[in-house]
Amino acid sequence: MFYRTLLISILFFNLLISQSFFNSSLGNETGFQSAKSYAIGQTHFMNSNTSVLALRNPAKLGFLEQGIRGDFNLSGFMYTERRSIDLQDYFGDFLTEGDYALNNNFYNYEQFGVLGNFKIFSMNFGFAVSNGPWSSMNYRYEEEVRGSASYDDGIIGIRDPIVGYHILEHKGEINLTSVALGLGINESISFGLGINMLHDGKHKYNMRVVQIGESSENLAPITNESGSSDFSGDVFPSISGIFKKSSFELAFGYEHSAEIKGDNNVLYSNTSGLPIYISPGTLSDEVFTSIDPGDASAIYEVEDNFELRYSAGFSIQKPKKIKIGLNHKEGSKSNSRLFSFEVIKNQFNNSIFYQDFHNINLGIEYTKYNRVLRIGLAYKEPSVQVLSPVTTFCFGTSREFNNLVFDLGASYSYQQYKYHDLFPVQGDIRPDFDTVHESNWSLISTISYTF
Repeated sequence: MFYRTLLISILFFNLLISQSFFNSSLGNETGFQSAKSYAIGQTHFMNSNTSVLALRNPAKLGFLEQGIRGDFNLSGFMYTERRSIDLQDYFGDFLTEGDYALNNNFYNYEQFGVLGNFKIFSMNFGFAVSNGPWSSMNYRYEEEVRGSASYDDGIIGIRDPIVGYHILEHKGEINLTSVALGLGINESISFGLGINMLHDGKHKYNMRVVQIGESSENLAPITNESGSSDFSGDVFPSISGIFKKSSFELAFGYEHSAEIKGDNNVLYSNTSGLPIYISPGTLSDEVFTSIDPGDASAIYEVEDNFELRYSAGFSIQKPKKIKIGLNHKEGSKSNSRLFSFEVIKNQFNNSIFYQDFHNINLGIEYTKYNRVLRIGLAYKEPSVQVLSPVTTFCFGTSREFNNLVFDLGASYSYQQYKYHDLFPVQGDIRPDFDTVHESNWSLISTISYTF
């Protein structure tokens, strides 16, 4: 029964993945995650058990059991975005939010690899090779636009007919290949080194207005545009060391910084402090003069030649990571409890847009015979000052069938922030930024087989 339910869950959730609005400028690092560590509060540094160790913690390769193991990872995220504006009643003293756009994005990706361990003299040598997406830029925004209509008495009709749609799409993935070696000097000490290569690729975009019928009321004046921006990857090392004593495990790690560079830099709003993907402005003598989209009053004052154009900038900075983690395990093999805690400091290299931030992850794993329960919390500070921190609730389980192991991990997170109107219309002024609500359900499944 468990096996059947597991397979159904894997097949179903493999269809669900989505990415945040800012992924093409901030990145999301959704790849290289094992289901086990994901369920234990995203403690990937301390509890990864697949080939992703090449990136996360190569020193653990020196403590693996001897043999060779292959793994395959299916990851999915169901992402919902709501955009709202403040509404006021007739008395002018009651405010609430009214949604004007609701979007669900669904994508999927796979990651695979192999790892193993062998003994030479009195030392253990471990290795791992892994490949898959490190970050995804997939995103789709669709806004239904309505106009107005009037009818004589007795005539039935729709007073706010649909006049068209505003659409923005981003597509692309940043793939990563990692190779690592780990050396277990004895039963207590291990060191590891990984080399990680972010591949070159393309960031595709599409911005357009779909008009239905003859009326263009409330539709943004857009120059429909689609294309792609090439980006170049980078290579960076990951290093870690582990000290084990009895039921305790202490680990230290380091990942170097990297940069994924596109053809142009990302533009940022001076008012909101957030990336700009669609730039409003005026066209005069074939010269386009842009306006900060966060300055609603400047847009309102424009009388002629108002246009929206796509800002094709692309650049992602991967921060330097300094990691420290602690595991404590008590009980027997058939009845055990694992307590895990890790802190990761993320540092950028003299960036004027990003700020250093921390990840704090903690979780527990309870095992009794063949029953496994995992649960945890992951706290992430924002990399951009105007965004809020995100707390993610994680949970999962595992089941083993001889040499085959199934791990499942799931999570839920929510974030709210302010952002300007993505498709501003001339003459439409708003008293404040729109409120964006992001909800993210995710599920990660890992299949491992020991040869």
